[in-house]
Amino acid sequence: MRKILLLALLSLAPGLARAQEPAAVTQLRRMLGADVTLTFDRATATDVAGSAVLNGAVLRRREETIRITEARLEGLREDGIARLSLRGVALEGGELPLTLDRLDLEGVTVPRPSAGKQLMPNDVRVDLLRLEGWRSAGEVPVNIGAISIERFGGGRSGQASLTAIEVRAGMGIADRLTIARVAYSGLDAADLLTATIEQRAPRWEAGRQSLEIEGVALNQGGEAVARLSGLTLRGEIAADRAHTGEIALRGLEVMPAPPHAEWMERLGYSTIAAEARLRGAHDVQRQILELREFDIELRDVGELHLDFRADRVPEGMGVATAPNARLLGARLRYADLSLFRRWVATQAAQERISEAALRQRLVQQAAAALPGQGLADARAGLARFIRGEATVLELAAQPRAPLAFSMVTAKPQSSIEGWRNMFGLTLTAR
Repeated sequence: MRKILLLALLSLAPGLARAQEPAAVTQLRRMLGADVTLTFDRATATDVAGSAVLNGAVLRRREETIRITEARLEGLREDGIARLSLRGVALEGGELPLTLDRLDLEGVTVPRPSAGKQLMPNDVRVDLLRLEGWRSAGEVPVNIGAISIERFGGGRSGQASLTAIEVRAGMGIADRLTIARVAYSGLDAADLLTATIEQRAPRWEAGRQSLEIEGVALNQGGEAVARLSGLTLRGEIAADRAHTGEIALRGLEVMPAPPHAEWMERLGYSTIAAEARLRGAHDVQRQILELREFDIELRDVGELHLDFRADRVPEGMGVATAPNARLLGARLRYADLSLFRRWVATQAAQERISEAALRQRLVQQAAAALPGQGLADARAGLARFIRGEATVLELAAQPRAPLAFSMVTAKPQSSIEGWRNMFGLTLTAR
């Protein structure tokens, strides 16, 4: 955002005035410093105050040069501009060489900070920004088809989208990243950026928020490494009921590539396909946090499910208040679709023993790790899973009374049976 605003301001910077220069250009010379040289083929004033059109503009500041085929400005003020349109932009000689087909700004306000104050994203207001045909070079070349941002500014819930993103660089397992679309709505992006700079928690206003990422692909040497159909994050903050949030991951596909290629090939997986979903709620008034659903499905591998419920969880819980939170209950379930069976077959072949012998050895090791009469049911359930008589393992925590997290750290248990008693753990197989 800073780069785009700087580019917009530089494109209209003061320099060597020509005879009968439009009043809007003269006004900009008063507003900006004198370290930028501006030349142009033609400058035309319009009927609207604070407006002008520049053709064939060239701006130079130290090593940087900006060439603009056409620049239109309307309603220039001391603290901003009503509209700014640039066509055919090329930035040369700087840290980020780039070209733009088009840049449009509307309703821009950039106040001058008071003495000793730094201009923050919260201070800037932009009603609309549209950008088309971003192509940047440098160490990490980036191409972006289009960017659109609406209602940017502190205290404003806005929306934005980026389309046709391409990043080319050495990223370890990939040399090319493409994203079809990224979009958000209902977010105060200015406050999020300011909170990051000030290292504080962002302010969240009532309403619905969403973030969507679609059509992601990682490639190495022209070959696909991973693909993702979509990732969606949605949330709703309400004054009269629990805040809710949801994350959905769709169509993730991972191909064999370092560092995971070796174990995928060893276990006989040509690809790994995944889906995931998370749903949660936070009742701020009652201070109850619920993870209602966290499911990960790896096709032909396994399925993982987690849910839990806790209380004494205030809004914006930090390090100081976290120990006061209490666990009310939790459940972790794993359903094996083929991973354990494949691992047993591969390990038995590597050790040159039968699968039955390997499974029996694992049963004995599990029994040794779960001693005592109180863990008899857990041993029996785990043995059934290891032998292949069950494919689902479920670990549930149901403490006799709400269990404060401070108790877990203050009284660590010396045995598995001690932890079982503290958390009210049960392990079942089916």
